[in-house]
Amino acid sequence: MSAEEAADIVSGIDAATQAQAQIWGESGFGVHPENRSGSIAELPAETEDLVQDRLWEVIPGLEAHFGCEVTHVSGATALVYRVGDHFAAHSDGGGDDEAPLEVRRRCISLVVALNDAATEFDGGELEFYPGTMPEIATRSAPTLSVRSEPGLLVAFGSSVVHRVVPVSAGRRYSLALWALSPTP
Repeated sequence: MSAEEAADIVSGIDAATQAQAQIWGESGFGVHPENRSGSIAELPAETEDLVQDRLWEVIPGLEAHFGCEVTHVSGATALVYRVGDHFAAHSDGGGDDEAPLEVRRRCISLVVALNDAATEFDGGELEFYPGTMPEIATRSAPTLSVRSEPGLLVAFGSSVVHRVVPVSAGRRYSLALWALSPTP
């Protein structure tokens, strides 16, 4: 995705109605600001089509790299992190037999950065941790920390523990999607 396309998506997100981001928990989906704070926005159909088209161009390479079959890519979740917003350490799939089928089918997590961490916001790094239990994994330093660049695609196994560091200035914009396998 080009920087210009990313900037257009940011403009669309800013113009859209936004709601508090939710997460899956023991009692289903809900708002849990201690674990995740930020906003989500619905993308127009033509933007969703653009994002899907770009991702399907790289899916064969991702299938080969991650060793999984992808039959579907979820709709994009447009995310805005303002000052203080964050997403605590978590994984996107695996390990919860009570989760909805779509969550259990996630095999590759996809994050598309939409703006530039070097000039538009501070904090907000996407950090990755070893292990499978978020509470334990974050006792050690992250193994990788990614700063946003417009159009950057970050793909990782959905069972990988990761977090978004609190934003300390500006706004961080991104899209989150998941490549789904045919079965959990």
